[in-house]
Amino acid sequence: MMKALGNLSWIMLLAACCHPPVTDGFLTDLPKPGTPTVVWGNDSSAVGVATTWLQKRGMSIIERSTLAIDVDIEGINSGHTLLDEVAILKAAKQHAVEEVVFVDRGGDYRAPMITVRGVHMETGRVHWSGSARYTTFETRPPKDTLADLTCQALATAWNFRPPGTKWFKSSEAMCLVEKR
Repeated sequence: MMKALGNLSWIMLLAACCHPPVTDGFLTDLPKPGTPTVVWGNDSSAVGVATTWLQKRGMSIIERSTLAIDVDIEGINSGHTLLDEVAILKAAKQHAVEEVVFVDRGGDYRAPMITVRGVHMETGRVHWSGSARYTTFETRPPKDTLADLTCQALATAWNFRPPGTKWFKSSEAMCLVEKR
């Protein structure tokens, strides 16, 4: 009986931590290294991970607080709407930003979803985007889950990994949370 319970515990642990995220994304082109970029989103942890990830790939990150002079931060933090994004894009243009990266968390903390997209300021078009989510509730701490999903969404958008549910492990330690 004890052995059966022990085996069941191992199975439950493996099931809880071994589901790969489901990712999707597209890419038409990437910004050149050194492109002045602002990262904006509705979750500070995901924004922080995306900022570091993009800096490691050569983007010149402009601190988003520099846009605070031209954007009503209080209104944006309480609700991330289309009008909020218009204000962010307008302020970014005034500060000579060439790329705005939006990072958004959806769902709840047990089964979150992260979406990322890069908006080219000159054309206003989205030239890359990605998403990552888990199909089951996560038992890991929410910050670890969000860090992993943010990295996976960016890696899919930038074609470092294929979309789908296969595990992705980078030789460059691309993602912060190693599970395997």
